[in-house]
Amino acid sequence: MDEFQETDEWLEAEMGDEEMNSCCLGDLVVIINTRGAVPTAKGAYPVRYGLYGEIRTRAFAFHFNPTGEIRYMRGLTQAWPHPWEWLKRSWGNDWVYYSVGLDRGQGRVKEWVGEDYLPCLSYESNAIREVTPYTEPGIASSFSAWSQVYGTLCTSNLEGLTEEMRDFVERVIRKNDDNTLMAQAEDLHGIIGGRVSVLPPDTRRVDYEVIPVNIADGCLYKCRFCTVKSRAPFAPKTDTEIAEQIEALKGFYGSNLQNLNAIFVGDHDALAAGIERISFAATLSYEAFGFERPQGGTPSLFLFGSAGSFLSSDEATFERLEALPYKVYINLGLESVDGPTLKELGKPITPEMVRDSLYKMVRVNERYPGVEVSANFLLGTTFSDPHRETLMTLLSELPESARKKGCVYLSPLVETQRREEVLPMFHEMKEKSVISVYVYLIQRL
Repeated sequence: MDEFQETDEWLEAEMGDEEMNSCCLGDLVVIINTRGAVPTAKGAYPVRYGLYGEIRTRAFAFHFNPTGEIRYMRGLTQAWPHPWEWLKRSWGNDWVYYSVGLDRGQGRVKEWVGEDYLPCLSYESNAIREVTPYTEPGIASSFSAWSQVYGTLCTSNLEGLTEEMRDFVERVIRKNDDNTLMAQAEDLHGIIGGRVSVLPPDTRRVDYEVIPVNIADGCLYKCRFCTVKSRAPFAPKTDTEIAEQIEALKGFYGSNLQNLNAIFVGDHDALAAGIERISFAATLSYEAFGFERPQGGTPSLFLFGSAGSFLSSDEATFERLEALPYKVYINLGLESVDGPTLKELGKPITPEMVRDSLYKMVRVNERYPGVEVSANFLLGTTFSDPHRETLMTLLSELPESARKKGCVYLSPLVETQRREEVLPMFHEMKEKSVISVYVYLIQRL
């Protein structure tokens, strides 16, 4: 049995017993109405969610959204690194490679990011080490293979296909011209007021598959070190603006909504926009996006918060978040517990605010089952010893209840030198921390 056949059997087992509708188009195998996992499923590999179509050659498999855009690519021969590794195209038109392994001696992927696979981003980010799978021949060749398949589809005679099969192939042809894909991403960014420069790290729990709903522009703080957040003044949106945005997003995603089950309520400090706006956006999104469908399970809501907005949020705020028909994830940017480091970063908060936020985070996580709060701190070789020492002390002294829920993300700044020293720092922090510690992988949308 060759590698292609072995991988075929693995894929068919993954799909389950549902009958597939397939045909041959020259040397291509076209499969439609394939149903993958529900949006809340997790596995030891990146799962394909919901309903999708597929086109295969002898060497590659290409998956498509219900509306026809290419979504995943995977190799089917020994030239591909691993059958559980995939390329995924985001709604922002970025390609991300999902890897299930790391170099020897660097630990299991799950120890790094909390998942069984590592998203390798194709653009510059603050990754803890340089990951460039796109230069591997088997992976690089998938893009040229997709171009060849697309060209074949555009010149094929479709008259012998069933109406349903022909409609699918025509959608793929219509939606996957490079200019069309770029224009679609621009449409999304136009609806929400610009590109999402960074998603909360907790969106890893849904493989970064979130619908962005922007309820406030800008950030309360204008920290000097930050390269991913908006420099615009913080400005909440009106209910009318939010409602118009949600209606436009409903039209943008269309039938793809059946494959989505999470929203990111942005921008960089949605918690500061207030519980009324959060609740309004969450409730309206739940109805507009069809999140009540039972096959998707409980939908997820992700948002950022700051030390100031989190500390000023009262119990009534968390009670209302708990009452929403979502699992709510709040991510706080705290960065350091060392006063001089905070001053150097240009972050206008105090070490006391950082400590109070972290201990309040533990209390909120313990008290509210439907709300989970995480926090971010910076990591790197350019920071002082007090930065690392005070953070390690704080994480090691948290109450035991912190082990049960929530986590801390360490965000390595981009460094061209001494990057190899960052990973031992991460492992030392993780070993001594009471709460779970992971690497913050910046992913945009």
